[in-house]
Amino acid sequence: MRGASLAAGCLIGAFCLQALLTIPRLSATADEPIHIASGYSYWKTRDFRMERDTPPTSKLIAALPLLLLHLKLDTSSTVWINGAAAQSLFGFVFLYQNDADRVLYWARIPVIALAALGAVFTFLWARDLFGPAAGVTAACLYSFCPNLLAHGMLMTSDVPVSVFTMMTLYLFWKGTEGNSGHSWRNDLAVGLALGAAMTTKFSAGILPIMLAVLAIVRLGRPAIKSLAIMAMVCLVVIGASYLFAVSPSFYFHSVGGVNQYIIKDYPIYLFGQLKPGGYWYYFLAAFALKATAPTLILIGLGVIRAMEGTINRWGETILVVSIGSFFIVTSVVAGQIGIRYLLPVFPLVFVWVSRVTPDLLALRGGKAIVAGLLAWHAFSCLHVFPDYIAYINELAGGPSKGWQLLDDSNVDWGQGVKQAAQYVRNRHLDRVTLYTFSPLDNPQYYGLPRNLQASEARERLIGKRPDPGVYIISAHHVIRMRQVDPAWKTYEPVDRIGESLWVYSF
Repeated sequence: MRGASLAAGCLIGAFCLQALLTIPRLSATADEPIHIASGYSYWKTRDFRMERDTPPTSKLIAALPLLLLHLKLDTSSTVWINGAAAQSLFGFVFLYQNDADRVLYWARIPVIALAALGAVFTFLWARDLFGPAAGVTAACLYSFCPNLLAHGMLMTSDVPVSVFTMMTLYLFWKGTEGNSGHSWRNDLAVGLALGAAMTTKFSAGILPIMLAVLAIVRLGRPAIKSLAIMAMVCLVVIGASYLFAVSPSFYFHSVGGVNQYIIKDYPIYLFGQLKPGGYWYYFLAAFALKATAPTLILIGLGVIRAMEGTINRWGETILVVSIGSFFIVTSVVAGQIGIRYLLPVFPLVFVWVSRVTPDLLALRGGKAIVAGLLAWHAFSCLHVFPDYIAYINELAGGPSKGWQLLDDSNVDWGQGVKQAAQYVRNRHLDRVTLYTFSPLDNPQYYGLPRNLQASEARERLIGKRPDPGVYIISAHHVIRMRQVDPAWKTYEPVDRIGESLWVYSF
């Protein structure tokens, strides 16, 4: 048992090291400036006008180190006065009127700590369900998961809500295993974790429903008391997440703002095709493309093993119900722009597939099989360092083929602007034109020319051959330009920067 804990600790340390080495290399992704600026403004003003469509907990946690930096926050500007209507500009101004790289670094550190905590709970649940060896397997799958690394070092809410979801379900299982769910201490712990999840991202609203159904099935009438305690604690956490500056009703009113910025019938890209409104199987396909090949193999082995019966019926029921519920709800309500919306599923899958570890180890040569799969998994992750966002598994052709399969935050989310600056400096390039992911990217901050706006890009890049020079263009834009201008299917990039930015020379 001690050896397994030590091994898991080393693996989680490897996760943190990868993240710490990566964060200085990445520029701000599309959502980070407003998340960071909002969190800082909450602490400084106790005013929650900005970004009401995302609850505050992860933003408050990430902004804690920033309170020591004495940053500029202008609450007299029209941007602040206009509130949510100008929140993206507010985030941009806040980040770049301060030392952006320093702000990004310190805001990302707490998210890495949260992600590491998720790895701890993944290990604990797998160990408690299936034994120490399974715990190490789950910890390894988590620590070298390119998707959890990609977003576990960014100041966004996707990994934090995954961590708090894992904590909630693990604590719920521990308390209800053996019919001990009536313990008020356990109910208190579950309520705290549930409140943290619900105040990190509104998508965690599925958790109370799941817990209610599972608790009633498991405990019967005594579940009502437990659920009532969880609900009351959760309401207190909701109030605390808003620093008790507003009524808890503010949280529920804000739910209406979810998906308010999603464009109806927005063309979704999958397998080389754009389809208005998207695909019902988008997230299933994205998972199959972005989970590592060893993870998919272990899922297959887990299904085969499950046909022979369960190892821990109640624990596996919670895992399978949770995985299925998140897949269904995410597919129905989430914007089809990134695997990041499905991140809560990954730790749950890692726990469940670890069930095959004892069986494999019992086979002749089983240790080599397990070691081989985990080594392959780790290599797949390390091989794409530091470009985890663009990861695509080898079965689908690897990251270099990602643009043929997926788009948006699956490949480019604005993270490569800083890498592009280094690329231009190292090669002493001039006459460079940039068309990066977002109009709120700031290449000028890194010494590059300003970014093309959409209208300029249409005029200069579509319908005619671009003027002579070097063009660094987001994969997101290249994909769409290929759909409207066949000439872009014939233009070959001379290089790629992190698979997210393509370099053309005309």
